[in-house]
This record gives sequence, C-alpha cells and structure tokens, in this order.
Amino acid sequence: MEAVSRAEQEISLAALKQHDPYITSIADVTGQVALYSFSPKANEWEKTDIEGTLFVYKRSASPYHGFTIVNRLNMHNLVEPVNKDLEFQLHEHFLLYRNASCEYNFL
Repeated sequence: MEAVSRAEQEISLAALKQHDPYITSIADVTGQVALYSFSPKANEWEKTDIEGTLFVYKRSASPYHGFTIVNRLNMHNLVEPVNKDLEFQLHEHFLLYRNASCEYNFL
C-alpha cells in the first residue's frame, strides 16, 4: 500500500462507501493507473478514458473483494468485483485481467 495517512485513508474509505455501502476496508491503493482494453477488431490494446487512483477493497457482502479506479478524466469509474469469473496475470509493469464479460484489460 502506498504511504497514506490514516486521515487520507478514512476520507477515501468514506468516499468509496458512498458508491458501495458494503465496503469495509481498503486493502491496497495505487495513486495512478490507466486502463487499456483489447480490441479484437483492431488486434491491439487501446487506451480507455479511465485513469486515476486504484483501490482494492474488502466488502461485508458477496463478492467479498473488489477494485475500482476513481476516474480523474470523467465521472465514470471502473468497478470490478473479484469473483470466480475474474482471471489475472501479473506482469512486471502491468496487471492483465479478464472479467465476466470476457473483456481483456490491463492496468
């Protein structure tokens, strides 16, 4: 987890709870990520209009974990539940994942 003060963490947790009241704690945070999505038609990775702070969190209801990117570019945040349909591949400089909609993305 990046070095953030307890006050900053409490402010972030309160903001996340406004969107999902079942969030109980922040497991990890990264200050700047950008989301890329794979386009099968173009056969390449395309930058999306989502970038900002990544929060990995715990929830009191199923699914019990999730992550979100609080978007700095517009009002549309990325929210992904962590469940059996989510697949991850960790690489040195990025995280590749496939969600339940079979969309391939990387951070």
